Amino acid sequence: MGKSNRNTDRRQAAEALRKQQAAEAQRRKIVFGVAIGAAVLLIGGLLTAGILMNSQPEFEDNEPSARTTDTYAVQVGDGPVEVDLFIDYMCPACNQFEQAYAAQIQGWIDDGSVTVNYHPLTILDRLSNDTEYSSRAANAAVCAADVGEQQFLDYTLALFENQPAENTSGLNDDELVKIGTDMGLDSDWQSCVEDDTYRSWVADGNANATSEQGITATPTAKVNGETVENATFAEDVQAAIDAG
Repeated sequence: MGKSNRNTDRRQAAEALRKQQAAEAQRRKIVFGVAIGAAVLLIGGLLTAGILMNSQPEFEDNEPSARTTDTYAVQVGDGPVEVDLFIDYMCPACNQFEQAYAAQIQGWIDDGSVTVNYHPLTILDRLSNDTEYSSRAANAAVCAADVGEQQFLDYTLALFENQPAENTSGLNDDELVKIGTDMGLDSDWQSCVEDDTYRSWVADGNANATSEQGITATPTAKVNGETVENATFAEDVQAAIDAG
């Protein structure tokens, strides 16, 4: 699918989602209440191990050329409302969050309403049979951010569309590369992925989020610095936009 078609589809979906937002609010509460409850229990047991695995990066220390924050987030958009999203590419609840809100997020970015800071975490590396899938996927996504903000959004969406199950080895590097090359990402991006260019940066971001920002579950969403419920995320963002 071409970039313009994908953007059009996401904007159309955003409009449809806005119209049915009220009707779907209760359904999302139930979905996220169950999913995030399970995620909190799981991540509570894995958090210490995740920090230990990522506290001492083994890779070359490189800074992305993409726009980022001092808390290791990829920054997309330039609107006045600031949204922070803490995600793990192997997290099933993060996939549900993406399915529920990606189109609205795209719409808010397109109309200049929000700036979204994506924090790619690696807490679930332990659930990928020692392949560190969360870290590898996050690195590939940050490499896509170097190409462009829309490329990062599209690659993130594609990673969730192809999300492996927990307790599997996840996608291998060739599969991560194929997803990007099918989208038109170039050889420089492929080299970035294969060279693990941002693995150290991703590990530092995971340590920062879990140790300094107190993130204990994914997905976690903040609106203007305040943590919000995943089930009411769209309403909270829209309220902040309307209040501005």
